[in-house]
Amino acid sequence: MSAKGLAMAVCIAVGGWFGPAVAADPSYVAIGVGAWEVFRDDAHAAEFDVGFRPDVGLGVLRPQVGFLAATDGDYFGYGGFLADFALTDHVILTPNVAVGGYGGHGYRLGSHVEFRTGVDIAWRFEDKSRLGVGFYHMSNAGLTQRNPGNESLLVQYFIPVGN
Repeated sequence: MSAKGLAMAVCIAVGGWFGPAVAADPSYVAIGVGAWEVFRDDAHAAEFDVGFRPDVGLGVLRPQVGFLAATDGDYFGYGGFLADFALTDHVILTPNVAVGGYGGHGYRLGSHVEFRTGVDIAWRFEDKSRLGVGFYHMSNAGLTQRNPGNESLLVQYFIPVGN
């Protein structure tokens, strides 16, 4: 198992000790702004991310869909799953995974199919909106020989819709 896979497994296992946060939470529109290629010394770019997280799911798993665009011309449309865990009444930990289509004119990630794994930590307000940070890793998981990967760090606001 890779270090990234192990980290995601630990987040999910640790999250199992806490209560799921989805019981009374609505669907969310997620808006994120931050740094694309955050660990690259030579190729920083801004990232804009928008997603939808419906309040349906199987157990603690909920679906997610989204789209990101970076100022270097890269873009990524994705779909996947997440799990919300309440660490306290207000602090929500959300490990998530997705797969999608990648393209653009920025840094070459080696494939048009990329996988995104990450985690969000957010403060849930009384109106159920959330403000937090998200960290994501994207790579093609070895589908091609070129697989440099990419990391993103975002400030996120989650707008409740419905319920």
